[in-house]
Amino acid sequence: MAQKKKIKVIERPLGREKALGLAWVGEDKIEIDGRLKSKQFLNVLIHEMLHIYNPTWSETRVDQTATEMANIIWSKNYRRMKR
Repeated sequence: MAQKKKIKVIERPLGREKALGLAWVGEDKIEIDGRLKSKQFLNVLIHEMLHIYNPTWSETRVDQTATEMANIIWSKNYRRMKR
């Protein structure tokens, strides 16, 4: 069984970086713009997680897989609830 990763997710505005999310592969850290709407937040979170779990994947493969996964989860009525 593969070792579990403890990925730290930080929500912060990423306007200066001109990004919706960032993955820091060697640090197992994700930064995501917390201002995103629920479905986009889900898609970006999955996208950045895929970068950490599959660092050799192309951006196209990561993007397509994240979108497919987010759409399936969304169709099962996932909705983000802000605290």
